[in-house]
Amino acid sequence: MTVIAVGGAKGGAGRSVVAAGLAVFLAQLGKRVLVVDGHPNAPQLATSFGCAAPPMHQQPWHSAAQDPRGRETVVPNVRLLSAYSEAGTVSGVTLKRPREIAAHSGADHVVLDLGPGTQHALLDAMLDVDAAVLVALPEPSSVEAIYRWIRHAYARSLSHALKTSPPALDVMRATIEREAAPPSPIDLARAIARAEPSVATVVWSALHELRPWFVVNASRSRVDLELGESISVLARQRLGVELSFLGHVEYDEAVSLAARKRRPLLVDSPGAKASRNLERLARRLAAAHSSIEPTAEHRAVRPPHEPAPSTHYETLLLDRGATDEEVRRAVRRMRDLYANDSLASAGLCSEEQREASLSRVEEARDVLLDPVRRRPYDLSITMPERELVASLAEAPAQPEPVELPPMPELTPDSEFSGGLLRAVREARGVDLRELAARTKIPLTSLKAIEDESYELLPPAVYLRGFVLELARQLRVDPEQVARTYLRRARERSSG
Repeated sequence: MTVIAVGGAKGGAGRSVVAAGLAVFLAQLGKRVLVVDGHPNAPQLATSFGCAAPPMHQQPWHSAAQDPRGRETVVPNVRLLSAYSEAGTVSGVTLKRPREIAAHSGADHVVLDLGPGTQHALLDAMLDVDAAVLVALPEPSSVEAIYRWIRHAYARSLSHALKTSPPALDVMRATIEREAAPPSPIDLARAIARAEPSVATVVWSALHELRPWFVVNASRSRVDLELGESISVLARQRLGVELSFLGHVEYDEAVSLAARKRRPLLVDSPGAKASRNLERLARRLAAAHSSIEPTAEHRAVRPPHEPAPSTHYETLLLDRGATDEEVRRAVRRMRDLYANDSLASAGLCSEEQREASLSRVEEARDVLLDPVRRRPYDLSITMPERELVASLAEAPAQPEPVELPPMPELTPDSEFSGGLLRAVREARGVDLRELAARTKIPLTSLKAIEDESYELLPPAVYLRGFVLELARQLRVDPEQVARTYLRRARERSSG
């Protein structure tokens, strides 16, 4: 039994299309699915599934006590339950206890389609499910609404988690009042944990447990397709929240045509672009939750303590072995993400915070592109402070300079032979054994590449991978090296 909620802070983003798509996909797998329409005063799923909307004077949740399974729809295995009341508000009984619906419905899965907003009832429902899915459009106001929902959701989760600690609740309320709105979750967690250390475990655990998914709907361009990953990156860096990008749904006229026919999109136009996108979202959610059940990895709570300050590598989202070119590409990307006109950072941070983030990016660039500064920095983030001090104390104050051979002249037309690669390596001061350790390429293969002993080398498809990695480590153009070296190898071998 799994409960999935689809919601968000802004209306008109297409939540009903996503919720119906997830429900139909699960039903097509042979699962019994209950869809709960939680839109206050504006039920939409009834028409989407070919059902007549119940009269507004009824309160369907209360009448559903006799039949909590909901009503039949045009889709086999899918039943519908409306959760609004005569007053146009969502039934508190329904949204406060989504798991009770699941327990009494007899369904294998329950999909809640919630209305927009950050009201407490909506947040409580989203926080009490197995998978919370937010939907956004590639527009500034919609992206801003995603971040706003995260801020409010974390504050709401803390209001429950800190009920037994009034002083911590007072700190939280004071912080929110001072900001006139819930601040960044990581900033709120720090404020409470430092003022009331006794609840630090609680606030950091609550932050790590907030792990929603999100979908970018009605995407039209390549920029829209890249928006999802950018939002995930910024949410992790600025909010401290793992916001997982589930995927995108392309803009498709088939969506409105299916709505006119009162049929779910996956039933009316299964071959449409948007239908294929919705199926892909559902499959990813299924894979991540292991048959739509939360995996241990997804539910795992990190150690409940304040995250350590990010390293320069984390600032640029790089691994420790990143080449200079990878550093430059990462810097360009982060500059774009924090630019004033960046769609991904809409409403995320103030101008001062934006400038501070860009300053950290530039500092990371300066350190990682300077070999003299990078090596001590790498040691400082990998060795305990005591060992680092000892290492620096044991090192000679002024090491004897090692005279390296001159760097060979390289041009866009240079043909990279084994001898030229050896000359570049020696000019960089890189030992062949060190190179083997860094690249995981066998030492014998590296020697064979430099000696051009082609009979000792693997087939071309594997050799290309070796040569590309070797070029990256030597900080020369990988594609040029691979192209010219492999062409040379073919000519010598055939001759």
